[in-house]
Amino acid sequence: MRNIAKWFERMFIPNQKNLWKPHIFKPKNLFKLAVVLLVVKFVIFSWVYYFPQTTHFAIITNSKLIEMLNEDRIAQGLKPLTVNQQLVMAAEKKATDMLNENYFAHTSPDGITPWYWMSKVGYKYVAAGENLAKDFTESEYVHQAWMNSPSHRANILNGNYQDVGIAVVEGEIDGKKTTIAVQFFGKSSVKAVATTPTKVVVSEINKNENKIEVPVPETNVKSEEVVLKGPEVFTQMGIRDIIKEPENIAGLTIEKSESWIQKIYLIVLGIISLVLMLSIFINIKVQYPRMILMVLIFIVLIAAITLFNGGAILNSGIDII
Repeated sequence: MRNIAKWFERMFIPNQKNLWKPHIFKPKNLFKLAVVLLVVKFVIFSWVYYFPQTTHFAIITNSKLIEMLNEDRIAQGLKPLTVNQQLVMAAEKKATDMLNENYFAHTSPDGITPWYWMSKVGYKYVAAGENLAKDFTESEYVHQAWMNSPSHRANILNGNYQDVGIAVVEGEIDGKKTTIAVQFFGKSSVKAVATTPTKVVVSEINKNENKIEVPVPETNVKSEEVVLKGPEVFTQMGIRDIIKEPENIAGLTIEKSESWIQKIYLIVLGIISLVLMLSIFINIKVQYPRMILMVLIFIVLIAAITLFNGGAILNSGIDII
């Protein structure tokens, strides 16, 4: 125990025995510490970058997306949406179809609309909407991308909707590995009766916003037909998790590890800064300008590493429609 105390004093406390220069500030010790911190950050970033392409490591969870969606609705005084298993199935089928047919759009190359998938699973509705997203690795970033888009935000905060179904699938589009999110909204009705036809405005976001007006058939609901009543409904495209949440433990562990690593880095910064202050003020007559400069450079370097947000970089190219 005494040896540990002596080691701690020698490493971190400026005193006569170490000539008022804590050994932690020796160039070789600072270098070793910097290398360790850099390597850990690189490993975490690489892990997050490479492994989201597999089911076990994707950091996307159905429950997290729904939780954030309902938090925003409640904050706006709206009722939370209920997960509807029919919409979940519809979202899964739509997402799978996009991967199988190699497209990313509200309407398939064959002209199949989102409403076809709802009708296919037996979901009868009087209002419906959809949000789509791809090329992301974390739930928070895709939800924020939707909330930053006025039309997608309007879909999430639409008071007409009561149900939601979300699917998240991984595969390839145009030969590129990607993660697709499909988010279906709806208000169900036991009997879907056709009334005076209204228009569904499909809002697509891909840098520039364009609105495509799709006329609604005047007949009763069939597979892909949309039967709505009431005011004009704004729609986009949406999400469910094919990734089973118990299988997603590794991905969540990565996410939590990254958060803990950042906290550890902040603690290291705090300790180094405190020791530097002690070195300057405990014996103000004895100063080592070169050492102080070197430690300040080290602090700036570690601060930059700490603030580096790999997730933001990986999700900077999220495509939403």
